[in-house]
Amino acid sequence: MTFTEEFSQALRHQRVLMKHRSDRLAVRLLIYLIWLLAFAALFSIGFGLRNGRIGSEHWWRTDVPAHLLISTCVTACFFFVFRGFEKLAPQGWLDAIAGWRDWRAGVFYTALSVACSALGMVLGLAAVDGVWLTQITAPLLAKPAFWAEFLGISVVISFFIGLRYRARWKHEVMQARVTEAQLKLLQGQIEPHFLFNTLANVQSLIDFDPPRAKLMLERFTDYLRASLGQLRGDSTTLAQEFAMLEAYLALMQLRMGERLRVELRLPAELGAIELPPLLAQPLVENAIHHGLEPKIEGGTVAVTARQVGGQLWIEVEDDGQGLDAPKRRGGNGLALGNIRARLAARYGPAAGLELLPRDAGGTLARIKIPLQTPTPCRQP
Repeated sequence: MTFTEEFSQALRHQRVLMKHRSDRLAVRLLIYLIWLLAFAALFSIGFGLRNGRIGSEHWWRTDVPAHLLISTCVTACFFFVFRGFEKLAPQGWLDAIAGWRDWRAGVFYTALSVACSALGMVLGLAAVDGVWLTQITAPLLAKPAFWAEFLGISVVISFFIGLRYRARWKHEVMQARVTEAQLKLLQGQIEPHFLFNTLANVQSLIDFDPPRAKLMLERFTDYLRASLGQLRGDSTTLAQEFAMLEAYLALMQLRMGERLRVELRLPAELGAIELPPLLAQPLVENAIHHGLEPKIEGGTVAVTARQVGGQLWIEVEDDGQGLDAPKRRGGNGLALGNIRARLAARYGPAAGLELLPRDAGGTLARIKIPLQTPTPCRQP
């Protein structure tokens, strides 16, 4: 990722409340520095025009440094208040706020921004008093005209920022719909590929191993029964996803025999959670084809669902060759990119997919999805 792409991503993330930020701290601080300089320039120029001394020696020597100090305090308040809210608020609150696309988002962000600006202004004026010994804070704060001007400027700025954010939200919603349509088309292309391969396997077994061909056809029917209905919709439940995985893994066990061992762990209280269909199966396919099939002795693939804080974690583990092993066939990157794109289209930056090496060998693939209504459970 280039610096420009990283900077643009960090700017987009500034509009989302997240407990764990993936952007580098240096990039985030650069964004706040730009804000700081923008605030300082706005305040200094406005003050200089109002007092008729913009560009004078006094303006450069006193007014600009004073407003730079005030802007530093305002920017620091924005950073610490918003970051503190992200850290202390329950994940359910953050998910609910992220889902607002109406007046509630405007009221929330405007109120919080005005509060940060007011606190930063008070601290900045006190800092100016301490540095220049002006003693202007108390008289200035006692003037109703000062607060009226401050609130007016804050509301106008928040209004225009809100309009800009709303335009971006509408663009993102339209882009998400286009992405979902493209991904559903890709999903429709992937399904026949798997179906035809399985039918070809059944056909090859009919001549020399009819009982095994019959068993494979039965398990293939179970897979179709578990999958076809939900694959045509926009959402499925975690219980249905695991049922489809169980049917798929039964087919793979029939092909690999004792070389493939399976573990599925789904707590009953998580079974009704809704999610996009066909998220975990590509990860299971990668674990088998790239991790376990190349090993003579095979191995184990384990799929686990659990709740961690306000997130649903779906983990696919295998004790195969690991991430550094050569890939047997192409398509791994396409499958992972497909999953990441679907997660981004449905949940935004609050969801993600990560691949990690296991300490005991093999690979751990973990999907993280935000829960709108966290289910009470014991933390891992």
